[in-house]
Amino acid sequence: MVVVVGNSVSGRDISMELVGVAKEIHLSVKSLDISEGLSKVISKHHNLHLHLQIESLHEDGRVVFVDGSWVLADTIIYCTGYSYAFPFLDTKGIVGVDDDRVGPLYEHTFPPSLAPSLSFVGIPRKILGFPFFESQAIWIAQLLSGRKTLPSFHEMMQSIEDFYQSRDAAGIPKHHTHDIADFEYCDKYLDNVGFPHLEEWRKELILSGIGNAQVNLETFRDAWDDHELLQVALQSPHFTQSLQSPSQHFP
Repeated sequence: MVVVVGNSVSGRDISMELVGVAKEIHLSVKSLDISEGLSKVISKHHNLHLHLQIESLHEDGRVVFVDGSWVLADTIIYCTGYSYAFPFLDTKGIVGVDDDRVGPLYEHTFPPSLAPSLSFVGIPRKILGFPFFESQAIWIAQLLSGRKTLPSFHEMMQSIEDFYQSRDAAGIPKHHTHDIADFEYCDKYLDNVGFPHLEEWRKELILSGIGNAQVNLETFRDAWDDHELLQVALQSPHFTQSLQSPSQHFP
């Protein structure tokens, strides 16, 4: 008897892996407004059950949900993401973590009063990670080598404040500060380092994969209809170059 907490990518993937081996899987979600793909697999697998959030846990193994139902769990798997913490880093309070907002960071990377001697790679989430983090590393290297400079302290702080206000105005909670999910922002960031924009075929492949997962949760990794996009990718000089020599990306 397994309880999986969280209905994002990891929660769904782990639930799919468990349906063939666990007696029962109970997936705890924030809302019963679920994707078509998840609805399909729940109707198909008699041992996969959906619940709202957990109300309480008990020493005898009972997991009680907010609607009053409960199960006796052998294992609870938390797929609830992670929180930022830097216990090894003492910045005298200059950089802090407040409800998963690491800051202040200019472009999610540079603390204005300590940059570029201190910088952060890998903070953003919901992003095409490897190309973005590579561009972060390139920008940092350019700054440390003196090939590029950052805006003034006041300009960076104003940019950070403007960004925070835009997130607040959009109703985005503070703990989602670093959830990007925006190709335009990625392209703007890449402009800072002279790094090529993400190709349109790559963006379309990403969106296609997300869409397929929403509809066909069990098969989206093995069956897709984006062969034309794959052909475009294989013909792309940038794609071919990356396979031959990743180091050629660096300016």
